[in-house]
Amino acid sequence: MSPEKIYSDKVVVPNGELYFEKTGKWSSPLILVHAGFSDRRDWVHQINDFARKYCTIAYDQRGFGNSSIIEAAFSPADDLKAIMDHLKIEKAILVGHSLGGTIALDFALQYPDNVSALVLIASGLNGYSWSKEFLELMNSIWSVPQPEIMTKQFLSAPFYAIGMREPSIKSDVEIMTKENFHKALSWKTFDVRDVHWYFPEPANKLKNIKIPTFVVHGDQDADDIKNIAHILSDNIPHIKTVTIKNADHLLNFEKPTELNNLVLDFLSDFDQR
Repeated sequence: MSPEKIYSDKVVVPNGELYFEKTGKWSSPLILVHAGFSDRRDWVHQINDFARKYCTIAYDQRGFGNSSIIEAAFSPADDLKAIMDHLKIEKAILVGHSLGGTIALDFALQYPDNVSALVLIASGLNGYSWSKEFLELMNSIWSVPQPEIMTKQFLSAPFYAIGMREPSIKSDVEIMTKENFHKALSWKTFDVRDVHWYFPEPANKLKNIKIPTFVVHGDQDADDIKNIAHILSDNIPHIKTVTIKNADHLLNFEKPTELNNLVLDFLSDFDQR
């Protein structure tokens, strides 16, 4: 059975609006939280598979896609909560990729009663000491504020190499990334201190996460992402971890069938508990 027609809308939040799309049966809600300098298109290869079983919501974070630019300080977790409140969702499965995983973790620590399961794909982690190489890459991206150059610099990172060798993936990701860098250049604030996290140093709080958690990453991803996966695995009590071979940070594009099946199998086991 194919998913139902997509319903889209915007949610009003302080100093902006958040765009979202919903598809699938109104059963167990599953919310997709995309990576940085990306948008809901990050999940183009996941939505249909997930929507066959779950009410699947993909939203654009503040500053990206069809959502408002960043004009003032905000909380990513509160933005996600606003989506849930608008849709009258009391509890949802959260699936986060990269920055989206960081947001999902922050949300789960602040609103544990509103999360039924966590799926963290190549996840980031607040408070992690990022490598010199990663920090230099991030600084270099902003050194020339032109979307085309920023995109080229960003996607030249080694942890995107596998995806960038595939023409169709390269084209889709380049278009999405360039559009979001273009939007980012219109933000009213670039100060990271304006992004308010409930738990900016959550490592010592991870043991408080009692929610069933699935962590997956590619074996060719950055060492930082692999290290974070180990930290999560060592500290979250009810966790399962999987490494996908021959995949990097774009595993959702590179290995969609394998990734989707792994996630759905995990959630199926969780549903049956």
